[in-house]
Amino acid sequence: MPLNWKRKEYETWDDAFHGLIPAVRQQSVRVADYTRTLFLAAVYSSYGKGSDAGSARMRSQYGDAAYKCGLYHQLGKALVPPEYQLPSVNYTEEELALYRKYPADGCELVSKLQSRSLSLRERRKGEKNGYQTENIPWLMIREAALQHMERWDGSGYPSGLKGEAISPVAHITALCKELDRLSAETKSEKPFDEALELLKKGSGTDWDPALIEILTKSESAMREIYEKYIPYTKTLPKTVPLVIKRPTRPFGLKFRPMVSDREGKVSGCEAFPWFKLYVNDSAEPVEPALVEDMLVRTELITGTVFYFLYEAADALLRMENCSLSPKAVILNVPQKFYKENVKLQEFDKLFEDQPVDREKLILTVSLDTYLNSGKGVSDTIQKYLRNNISLMLDGFDPEKMSVEALEGSGFKYVRIDPLIYQRESTAKLIKELCEKAFTIIGGSADTRESLSWQLYTGAIMTGGTVTGTLVDENELINSALLKERISNGD
Repeated sequence: MPLNWKRKEYETWDDAFHGLIPAVRQQSVRVADYTRTLFLAAVYSSYGKGSDAGSARMRSQYGDAAYKCGLYHQLGKALVPPEYQLPSVNYTEEELALYRKYPADGCELVSKLQSRSLSLRERRKGEKNGYQTENIPWLMIREAALQHMERWDGSGYPSGLKGEAISPVAHITALCKELDRLSAETKSEKPFDEALELLKKGSGTDWDPALIEILTKSESAMREIYEKYIPYTKTLPKTVPLVIKRPTRPFGLKFRPMVSDREGKVSGCEAFPWFKLYVNDSAEPVEPALVEDMLVRTELITGTVFYFLYEAADALLRMENCSLSPKAVILNVPQKFYKENVKLQEFDKLFEDQPVDREKLILTVSLDTYLNSGKGVSDTIQKYLRNNISLMLDGFDPEKMSVEALEGSGFKYVRIDPLIYQRESTAKLIKELCEKAFTIIGGSADTRESLSWQLYTGAIMTGGTVTGTLVDENELINSALLKERISNGD
């Protein structure tokens, strides 16, 4: 227990509620909304009316009371320090016991606040009005506070209640709390759908099968609540791609994961264009360089590059929606794109259509393109850099371009020429560039030693054959999620 923390005595409901940390308050508001909706659906399905106590509680007139059950079910957490208000796998046995006291503490706090409210009412009127603490709505709130961590098979706490011994409104509150937790924390493009599936798997163990059936029938109404509170949770709904990936399309992107540690945690990816030509009704892959001239001649180079940019932005947003926290997506751009007119309006529309961090979508500019393509290309590149288009100078070699010239170029992202990797002088070069606030991107890591060397010398992430083969977007993201679950022990 922190030395400077002192347990508070709360006089009002608002004071107690604001004794919760913001994350718990926000969750309680969401759970309250879920609870009222599921409670009313359960009432209409005659759920929980198998006993006199259940029949007294499961009535539509108590919908607002059900909302308060969700709002105040975690109130006991206001009686412990902020660092103990969220569950943690790192708690000691003593800390876990402290955390698990909150349902009983919450029931006691709710009872005190109810009694205090009754006393104030009596003092105002000067007489008792018969509004006893044993009235049904107040009982419901106390039961939700005390029993919402109980489970259908008796595996919950604090009392290990089982089956119909659990108050129906407490069981509804518990299911709603778990629906919110799972849909807010699941790393997926479809967190709400996966949360529902996980809850269904707990039917008969954690949850009453009859209540799971009601939840399933109420999916549409519950989903509306989830979507209303998306800004306050950790997840977003399924990404809507701006590029339709038809099987017959003639070009697209393949991706290679990039990692920022030896354990292989995916921290971004590199995107490579592919093309196909149709000969004798068979699709054959074609090297991008063989296609660029044709695209230039037919004035398709700009449209094609922006198609790739939209596809790369889709991948970046999907990674973010899956909580993979990508540092960047590096798009290997056909270099003749920089010979076209500046397309700032098209870039602005891209980032309006697909609201990703524009710093994380990085386009490559080869050192040869920058040094040898003439003033027109150089001016185009400078205009992009001045307008916050993220470009990476690819293949930097201090023997071809001095560090001083690099400093004056406007580039923020740099990738060293792989031909000079693993030299002592290159390690010193990377350290110098990092000190000058350049961001170093790695690449061409074909051995564990090369990977380790690049990360050790200052690259924020690197890729290459050692980090994976070229895959499509779905495989990239699914593999990254699998690696993360394995590393987390899930």
